[in-house]
Amino acid sequence: MKTDKPLTRKNKDSGISGSPDSRPVALILAGYDKADSKTLKRRHQEIIEAYDGDDIYIGENKFLRTLAGRPIIQYVIDAVYNAKKGGRPIYRHIYVYNDRESLMKAIDTGSYSNLTIKQMKDSVGGHWKDFYFNDIDYGQRVDVFFGDTPRITEDDVAWIHGEFGKILAREKDHRGNPVMMVYSVVEFEDMKDNWLRSRVKYIKRGGKKGKLKSYVNFENYQIRVGNSGAIIKHRTLDGLMEHQAINFLYNLRKALTPSSFSKIIYYLWRSKHFDMIRQVKQRNINYIRLYDTSVDILSRLYKIDLDELGGATLHVKRNAARWENDVDGPHDLEIFQKKFGEMESGERLPDAATKA
Repeated sequence: MKTDKPLTRKNKDSGISGSPDSRPVALILAGYDKADSKTLKRRHQEIIEAYDGDDIYIGENKFLRTLAGRPIIQYVIDAVYNAKKGGRPIYRHIYVYNDRESLMKAIDTGSYSNLTIKQMKDSVGGHWKDFYFNDIDYGQRVDVFFGDTPRITEDDVAWIHGEFGKILAREKDHRGNPVMMVYSVVEFEDMKDNWLRSRVKYIKRGGKKGKLKSYVNFENYQIRVGNSGAIIKHRTLDGLMEHQAINFLYNLRKALTPSSFSKIIYYLWRSKHFDMIRQVKQRNINYIRLYDTSVDILSRLYKIDLDELGGATLHVKRNAARWENDVDGPHDLEIFQKKFGEMESGERLPDAATKA
C-alpha cells in the first residue's frame, strides 16, 4: 500500500536513515479518555455492568496516582530506562503519551537523558498514528508498554525485549508473511503470583460453566492482554496505523463491555463469519480463525490491502502476572498500595537517584 505522505526522512522505506544508533525505541502509552460528561457516564455504566460492579478509572489520569510515594507510571519509565543489554541501555529513546504538564509536575523528567513526553490528545489509535508517522523511520523497531503496569522491572523489560527480537522479522505467520507486529498475552495458568485475584471470576452456569469471565477463552487456554508489544515500521502496517485500526483490535481486550461485544458480533455478522460468532459466544476460539477473521474484517472495513500483513502473539511465561496486573480502578490501586507498602526496600525498583 502506498502512503500519501511525502518521502521525507521519516517516510523513506530504507531503514533508519541519519542515525548510527540502531537500538530500538520504546513507546509508553498512558493516555486516558477525556470525552464529554454524557459519554463518560454512558461508558462508565457499561464498564460497571461488564465488570460485575467493579469500578474502574474513566477520564482520570490514574497513571499519576502514587505507590510508595512515586507515581504509577514512574515505575514503568524506570524499568524501561534502566533495562540493559550487554551493559548498555536497550532503548536509545523513550516516548511517553500522557498529559504533559501534569506528568512533568509529578516526575523530574529532566533526570532521564532520553525521555520525550508527548501530549495525549486522542485515542490509543490516534497516539499510535501520531507517533508512527512523525517520530520513527521505516525499519525502526519499537517496543510498546502500558503506563499502568508498575510491577514490571528492568529485568522483565530486558527479557521481553529479547523475546520480541526472536519473532520480529525472523518468524512468519501462518500465511507466510514476515512478522512485523507482535503483542503479548498472558495465559491464566502462568499467573503464579497474581495480586489481583478479584479478577478471577468464573462462569457458574450453562455450557460455559467453569470458564473465566474476564479472560478471552481460546480452544486450549484462557488469556488476557499482556500490556506490551512491538513493531517494526513497515509499509504493511501503514494502513492499520492510518485508519487507527488498532482501536478495533484494542477493544477486543474489552470485549466484555456490551457496546464492544455487540460491535464485534455486528462486524462478524456483516462479513458472514458465522462460525466465528459461534466461537465467540461459546468462548472456544480458534486462534488461526480469529487471526484470519480480524484481517478480513479490517480489510473490508477500512478498504486496505492486508494480504502481506504479518502478526504474531507472544505468550508471556516469565513473571506473567507482572504484565497482566495493571491498575484498572480504585480497588486495584488499593491492592497495589498495600502490596508495595509491604515490600522490603530491597525488592523495590531503583529510585531515580540510581538510574544509569
